[in-house]
Amino acid sequence: MNQARASKKPILVLDFDGTVAVGDAPVWAYAEAVIADILDGAEATASTLDASLRARLGAFLDGEPGSPAYIDGYAAVAALAAGHADDELLQRAYKTSRRALAGGTIAVSAPEGLAEMLDSLGERVERVLVTNAPLDGVRETLAAIGLASVIDRVVTDAGKPAGWAELLPALLDGREPAELLSVGDIWGNDLEQPLAAGCVVALIDRFGHRAGPAHLVASDFAGLYPGIREWAQSPAAFAERHSAERHSAVLSSTVTI
Repeated sequence: MNQARASKKPILVLDFDGTVAVGDAPVWAYAEAVIADILDGAEATASTLDASLRARLGAFLDGEPGSPAYIDGYAAVAALAAGHADDELLQRAYKTSRRALAGGTIAVSAPEGLAEMLDSLGERVERVLVTNAPLDGVRETLAAIGLASVIDRVVTDAGKPAGWAELLPALLDGREPAELLSVGDIWGNDLEQPLAAGCVVALIDRFGHRAGPAHLVASDFAGLYPGIREWAQSPAAFAERHSAERHSAVLSSTVTI
């Protein structure tokens, strides 16, 4: 085995929103910015749109039975505002919410025990955050939720899923595919391409949508810790013991920021 190849640690790839930073406050901030922009100069529809969007978004985030299976809260807001908000408005609202996140006015937290789990892997695994979010707000949030010291590298504006075409070769960099484990809460963005490349994937399936196959599935990040530790001990052995379980679901929207 090539010595340079053998010296590389396995790589744990982590998504940001809904994965290492949890809580619905950023989604609500985005919704508030969307509503405010839509209603600027549209007073006649204010009360109806405002109440409807809030109620339906709340039902989705609370997991109420019968709620549409949006891929995440951001997609829910975009879908619920369809017909009132174009892409430019949605992007403007998203940037407004990220500035608030960077300013520390939006409350998010790390999953319980995540800092300790990542710290325990530090000698064996490279820990990389890969997110579609802009840099504004990401580093500040990691520091605020106690994860800055247990993340080795941060990649922002990743452009997932299309961005994986460049990201995966750069991240693998001579590693075997099974030596990369991607963790995320949106299967199509975070897991589909790594899985197709032969990597290991772990799905945080908060809403029980079962959007696609994954080697590890749990309703929250903490439920994945045992499997991630097992993978870190020996990625090749893990890949031999575990296959990606096939799930299926029809999602009502593929829109995401």
